[in-house]
Amino acid sequence: MTETSESLRAMSGWLVECAVVERPIGEILGQFAEKLRQTGIPVDRINCSTFQRHQIMGAVDTTWDSDTGVQETEFVPKAIVSNVNIHTTPVGVLALNEQTFVRHDLLQERVRTRFEMLEGLHARGFTDYFILKKSYGHKWSSGDFNSGSEGVYGAFATRRAGGFSEADIESIRSVWSHFALFLKSSTERMLSANLLEVYVGKLPAEQILSGMIEHGDGRPINCALWYCDLRSSTRLSTSLPSEQYLALLNHYFVCTAGAVIAKGGEVLKLIGDAVMAIFPFEPGHEATACANALSATREALARARALQLGDNDDIVAHLQFGFGLHMGKVVLGNVGIPERLDMTVTGPSANHVTRLEALTKPLALVSACLTSIRRSPPGEPPIGRAISGARSWWHDGDIHVGGRVGAGDNGCCAFAVQNAQTAAQHHSPYSNQPSTIALFCSTHSAANSAGSFFSTASA
Repeated sequence: MTETSESLRAMSGWLVECAVVERPIGEILGQFAEKLRQTGIPVDRINCSTFQRHQIMGAVDTTWDSDTGVQETEFVPKAIVSNVNIHTTPVGVLALNEQTFVRHDLLQERVRTRFEMLEGLHARGFTDYFILKKSYGHKWSSGDFNSGSEGVYGAFATRRAGGFSEADIESIRSVWSHFALFLKSSTERMLSANLLEVYVGKLPAEQILSGMIEHGDGRPINCALWYCDLRSSTRLSTSLPSEQYLALLNHYFVCTAGAVIAKGGEVLKLIGDAVMAIFPFEPGHEATACANALSATREALARARALQLGDNDDIVAHLQFGFGLHMGKVVLGNVGIPERLDMTVTGPSANHVTRLEALTKPLALVSACLTSIRRSPPGEPPIGRAISGARSWWHDGDIHVGGRVGAGDNGCCAFAVQNAQTAAQHHSPYSNQPSTIALFCSTHSAANSAGSFFSTASA
């Protein structure tokens, strides 16, 4: 066995070991390139990438270059991979067919002028370029891509006069499957974590991956809670065609859950047509969390208005929803049975936020604030308007709604009485003012201001 063969065999074993032990892709790619060069293979550039069906991430791409070293691994969103003209890149063209190898002689003008990328390599002195593909073997079809396109791609380039020899290419081929195994293993670990985040949320995903996986595992956290529910969903689900109702739901989630994520919150649950979200905070930082929760509420309302004012389907006219917002301590943990766990938040604060949102249905709440935030942040308009002097008139179990504006240290909220009949039923002093907005404060007692809550709606 020759020295080169021994080196390649050792390299294969090393790559298999790297596939088992979690190592950064860029680190291993740089070492792989140096090992190839030490065996006499004149490689000056390697680009490795994976293409996969994934909810968010369409491709993972890393490049090593003898001039610049390893570039940071790039995660290419699915939207970009789906929309890019794949016919404009050598790897894209290879993804369209069943071939596993293609070579481009960069010294031939008719070859390199097919792709702008190859022209750029030739301008930098590269002479030869080839791509190896290792398909995952999954069978599916999507747009222009075929079932063999999902897999690992490796593009190798050299500056040596005359390019790669056949022996060079065969040597790289001999270790290519092992490198593809490493890249697939590393990529799938990252994609699994990313996909878990898509389905359960960032914070739950972090907790699960860090070991919170047993039935009953949990930990207390402080957060502002944010709960939203679509109005008249039962009627809409039966009166609208199923396709239109699904489209309406997605518009609603883009407005609401999208606003939470945009403002730094965590969407924990999409419960039918409701959204449960949290804005976690460390002690002393509750004001920021509350401000972000209020900002998410404004953002959701603004998105809904933009949809309804824009050139959209008539179904967005049905887009109305209410919010319940609260601040307190909850337990983030696993509930259910060992065979089917769900990571969610539990505790009195979680119950209160859903009950608060329920109050927006008869009362159409339109404005809110927390103990930590007496007024809208600088530069932001209030969600609604308020009339001072409102006195307590609503009581729901241990949730007390009402009070005088600015009373004690309680937080306060504003609501609009939806109609005079509703107001009269609840003995409201505003039963003769159908559109009056009154303020209320909350929590079990005036002395307990930490749990002050707020609610608002898009009516």
